Amino acid sequence: MGAVTLPALAVTLPQFRDGPGPALDALAESWRLGFAGGFLFDHLWPLGGRRDRPALECWTLLAGLAARASDLAEGGAGPPVAGPEGEPDRGLVIPDGLGGGAGKGDRDGRFRLGTLVTRAGLRPPALLARMAATVGQVAGSPLVVGLGTGDRLNRDENDAFGLPYRDAAGRLADLEQSALALRGPLAGQPGPEVWIGGTGPRVRAAAGRMADAWNGWGLTPDEMAAGLADVRRHAGRAGRDPGSVTATWGGQVLIGEDAAARAMLETWGAGRSPAELARTVAGDPGTVTARLAELGEAGATWCVISLVGGPGPELRRRLARCLGSDTESL
Repeated sequence: MGAVTLPALAVTLPQFRDGPGPALDALAESWRLGFAGGFLFDHLWPLGGRRDRPALECWTLLAGLAARASDLAEGGAGPPVAGPEGEPDRGLVIPDGLGGGAGKGDRDGRFRLGTLVTRAGLRPPALLARMAATVGQVAGSPLVVGLGTGDRLNRDENDAFGLPYRDAAGRLADLEQSALALRGPLAGQPGPEVWIGGTGPRVRAAAGRMADAWNGWGLTPDEMAAGLADVRRHAGRAGRDPGSVTATWGGQVLIGEDAAARAMLETWGAGRSPAELARTVAGDPGTVTARLAELGEAGATWCVISLVGGPGPELRRRLARCLGSDTESL
């Protein structure tokens, strides 16, 4: 297959574990493999409500990952770069590979940490802004803070932790207030990059008015292109430059050779909903690479990939190999 232009490629890091070790190791490996970033979900218990499984809290784990990122930068990513106000910028420089310039993401060659997505309403907006500023300072480069409203499936989670669950209008108001706080002085300078995630029309409108990017989970290229056009219409109506608002994609990816991919999907998909399986990008390396390239053509500047179907280290290496990163040194 000939060369293709891909979005910036990031991976989600393991957090539904007993301890932080797997996430810290995955961060270091993802940087060495050349990915552009590492992201965490923001759930107080595992996805799907499986309370019997462990779950590490997003923002405290993110602080630990930021410290690990700073250590990696100081230990092997080259000399510090001058940051704002003369402070060293310790953000990891991405090695040549998947994040080192091949993608179309708007980035400065730094490995980025982020959330996909922080659910607005779990924390007061001003507190969230200070958390983002602090973790960004530890990491040495601004975070990507993906925001979302959550949905009815989060009610039990809120109830279990004594948190209020608001109706759709209330959750949207929480999202907008959080976005404003993350754009304000409490979030530091430079502040985090703000993504607003969700596929509903009101969320797309909020992204157009307030965000750096709109994020769609599991969308097809056609859905991404149509959603981004809508987001940019709202940006224009709000007096913003429509082209200043980009799109990002997040979703589940399963990679294997034809027969192997089908078998892996069948095993992993047992008990999962047909809708979830239909949104999973599954196939051989060529199929997966082609889909990521199509998402880039549809306007996605980042793809945040949640790898499924096997052990995390093996899957990250498999993805890096199929997308052209040099893993010989590993």
